[in-house]
Amino acid sequence: MAKKESHRELKAQYDADQDILYLTFTKRAQKAVAEEIGDEVFVRYDPQTHDVITIEFLNLSARLEQVFGKEMKFLELGRQERLLFPIKS
Repeated sequence: MAKKESHRELKAQYDADQDILYLTFTKRAQKAVAEEIGDEVFVRYDPQTHDVITIEFLNLSARLEQVFGKEMKFLELGRQERLLFPIKS
């Protein structure tokens, strides 16, 4: 039996006020079940198909600081969030 190919969109959105990164895999909102899969990482999925709807990373700035160090900065340019961090050579 041939496997059905799945082409899904990925949309990333950062909420600076709540410090949450949302990765969304659907075009429109739909019913979903949420589970915490890691420390402040939540996956919302369709309970019937088990397709992932969103992944949410809480306290994103602390996570990035842990990986890239305190030199990392968020800069707002227009309406989009930008992330800068030093590149070590």
